[in-house]
Amino acid sequence: MYQLKTKRARFDINPEEGGQWLALQLGSRLSDDTISVLSGYKHPDPFFASGSFLMFPWVNRLNPNPWAKAPFYPSTHWLTDGNGLSLHGLYHNLSRQIVAELTTNKESRASFCFILPDEWKHTQLSQIKIIETFVLSDSELKIEYTVQNMSDSDFEFALGIHPYFRLGEDSNIDDLYLFGTGFHEVKLGDFLLPERILENEIRLIEECKLEGKHFDSLFKSVPEKGQNSYIGFFSMNRKERVIVGGANFYQVYTPPDRKSLAIEPMTATGNFLNFSQEYTEKIVPSEIKRIEFFIRLENF
Repeated sequence: MYQLKTKRARFDINPEEGGQWLALQLGSRLSDDTISVLSGYKHPDPFFASGSFLMFPWVNRLNPNPWAKAPFYPSTHWLTDGNGLSLHGLYHNLSRQIVAELTTNKESRASFCFILPDEWKHTQLSQIKIIETFVLSDSELKIEYTVQNMSDSDFEFALGIHPYFRLGEDSNIDDLYLFGTGFHEVKLGDFLLPERILENEIRLIEECKLEGKHFDSLFKSVPEKGQNSYIGFFSMNRKERVIVGGANFYQVYTPPDRKSLAIEPMTATGNFLNFSQEYTEKIVPSEIKRIEFFIRLENF
């Protein structure tokens, strides 16, 4: 386990086990309370049932998938859903190695590189250098990625994270309200692949109580919001809210046990090579792309 700490916040991850997030506690700005905002991974739960993992070089589902060949498929790093569609990229269960750390009076920072399988050695993916950096302050966690193309060919990708949230220990999501900066819902088909953007309605401007509602929904930020977009949640029992932001798209998922809420910030949709090409991240040789998401606890 690796831990980042400030005076009032704590973030625990397991770099050796897919970088799983174990705990995130942020400090309230209204009191001396420290609030757990993450449903952390706990062994022996299924890997994808809690915590958080990285989705790269694609997010959610991709069909057809150009990586569906040796040495990437079949392998222990390949995941499919119940319909046989490739899922969540190739990096979700890769171990990390720390490359830098820094602590100041205001924040604690740590950067990790990824340990790639030997069988990827002679592929373009082995020449894509990705660094994952966490920056923890008393009331916020920033998640930063730098992606550098060290190959001699262009590289296209989508990137996202898949964290599960809660508000306090042993909480249920039915007393939570969901809200955001305004989104168009993306209609998903029978295989949960995106089909079209529903632009006639703007969703999540007004708060929506989660009780009785089930989500496995994809939302696109309205054009004027861009990187200023976020989706948040709060409880009437507290005067704080959690916001998750920095993305073009967000997948929202409510697990059947109703004990957590997944909010997945992503640069593009699932099936990004075949649906949302305008949001594809493309880096030419030697180029570096920086992507940042954030999780913040604030009062209202």
